[in-house]
This record gives sequence, C-alpha cells and structure tokens, in this order.
Amino acid sequence: MAAPRANLKTLAEHLGLSVTTVSRALKDGPEVRPETIAKVKAAAAEFGYVPNIGGVHLRTGRTMKICSILYAPEVGDYGDPAFLAQVESLSNGLEPAFYNLMVLAQTAGQAPLDPVRKVLDQRLADAVIFSRTQPQDARAAYCLERDFPFVSFGRTALPTPHAYIDHDDEGAVFDAVTALIRDGHRRIALLNPTGGLTYLGLREQGYRRAFAAAGLPVDPALLRLAPLSVRAHREAVIALLAEAPSVTAFVGANQMSVVGALEAIIETGRDTGRDGLRVVGFGGMPFRILSDQKVVYYYQPQRRVGALLAEHCLALLNGADPAGLQTVLPYTRIEDLRRFRINEELGE
Repeated sequence: MAAPRANLKTLAEHLGLSVTTVSRALKDGPEVRPETIAKVKAAAAEFGYVPNIGGVHLRTGRTMKICSILYAPEVGDYGDPAFLAQVESLSNGLEPAFYNLMVLAQTAGQAPLDPVRKVLDQRLADAVIFSRTQPQDARAAYCLERDFPFVSFGRTALPTPHAYIDHDDEGAVFDAVTALIRDGHRRIALLNPTGGLTYLGLREQGYRRAFAAAGLPVDPALLRLAPLSVRAHREAVIALLAEAPSVTAFVGANQMSVVGALEAIIETGRDTGRDGLRVVGFGGMPFRILSDQKVVYYYQPQRRVGALLAEHCLALLNGADPAGLQTVLPYTRIEDLRRFRINEELGE
C-alpha cells in the first residue's frame, strides 16, 4: 500500500509551524524569515511534498502556470537555441515554487497581442512573459489595464512602471563603436533588424552617442534595416558594399546578422584580416564558429536571463512592486571567439 501523500498539514506538524507559515514559506513569502523558508523547503523535499494543483486552483484561483510567448516566425535559418536556453533556466527557476512553465507560440498570422489575450481570456496561466517589445507595446498596455502580472524581455516607453529584463544594447553599441573609432574606423555601418522594437532605437542611440562623443558626423546611409535572418543580412551587406565600398566595420545584431555579414564579406572577395574589416555582433549563446574572420562578440547568457525572468515572475506573484523589478544586464565583450571553445564557463 502506498504511503499517504504529504500535505501542508504534514509539514506543519513535523516542523511545529502553522499551516499558513508553511504555505507562505513554500512561496518565498517576504514576511517569512529566510531560515524558516530554508527549513520548510528542506522538509518538503524530504517528505516528497507536491502541492495539489487542483486544490490550489479551487482555493486561490491560481493555475500554478507561467506562460512564455515564443515568436515563431523568428525561428528560421538555424532555429533559436537562445530561446531554448532561456526556457530551460526559466523552468528550473520556477520549479522550486511549484510553478510549471508553458510555451505558447505567436504564429505568422497572429498579432503580438493575440496569444497574450488568449492567456487571459482562457485563464491559461497566472503570469505571462513576452519579448520583442515596442515603445508603446500593446501587450504590456493590455496587461497593465487588467492588472495581470507580466514580465517583458525588453523595455517599453509606457508611463506605468512594469517588470522587465533587458540587455544594455545602448551601452554595448556605444562601447563597440567607440572602440572602432579609436582603432581608426570612420565608415561604420549599423545593421538593425526591422520591426520597430524598443532595443533597435536604443542601439541607434548608442551608435549616435559614440559618434557625437568623438566629434564625428553620422552618415544616415550607413544605418541599414533588414529582416533578422542570415540571407537578409547577407543581401543587405552585399548591397551596402556595392553602394559604399569604403565601409570598414559592421555592427550587427544577433548571430544570424553576424553570419550574414561574414558571408557577404567573403562572397565579395574581401577578408576581415587582410582588408582590415571588422564585424561586431551580439547574442545570448556561445558563438563557436570555426572561422579566421575577425569578429567581436557582445555576450549575455540567455540562461542568466531565464533565471531572472523566473525570479521577477515569482516576486510579482508574491506582491512585489513592479517598479523594483527592472533589470538591465550588461554584455561581456569577447574579442576572441576561441574563448568559447576553451572556456566552458562562458557557455553558462
């Protein structure tokens, strides 16, 4: 005969605590002392405690699920391993609080708001996570109007504070362009994806700020937009080199942008080493390309992003002020991509 299932009362009696205290400790309640939380969680692990999700839903209305929205049309060329790494660490971060992660796709035929509205209308989850934010993001505004918990991967320009995780794209592009100018480059192209996303404006701000700090003019013809794919960025750089062959540096976006730029350089008979060209990229996954081409890579592990998304989500659900859950992560500048092959810690 199977042993009876441990419940909150079992843990409370074992620890000599109230059921309310045990319940709050399992949810990392700020009113519970850290040592009590640790003691309760250790006992829960020892007894194999798992909450009765059906009972939780009946008592509180909570689903014990967090929904992350995947922008499916962007999963092209080589897929989206960064999102998978983010999902893994996000799920791991939610599990200690007995929350489950669900992933809902935004398909090509859907507006960004459609999957978020579905989560709310069908009560699929207790909070939602989405990326690709715009300055006046309809999804963020929709959740704010309905007081529905959410964490965005990216900032907005909305006046109401909300929780977010973001990369410091403005600071990283400023650093990249400043270094290029210091090395003698003046014809520096900024390759941005299309879509009007918030981070694209931040990247351009960093670019313009670096030129202004150096007392140099910006050539608008070197600010280029292309869909985020290897093919689109290869074609964009080939066209740029045909129109402006004096360009000596390319500040790309993610890994697909960098690969596209490198393919264009090679296809047009150029070489980053021989011709003194430079390519800069940004990303959340180790960039382990086997190439002698010169690439500077700004890196922020997506596993770190996923862990912080989990922390912010759980804090929101425990009543934290969204204004205190706004994190901008700096990039790490990698000047030699061989570091990713010899230093596994960079792949964290």
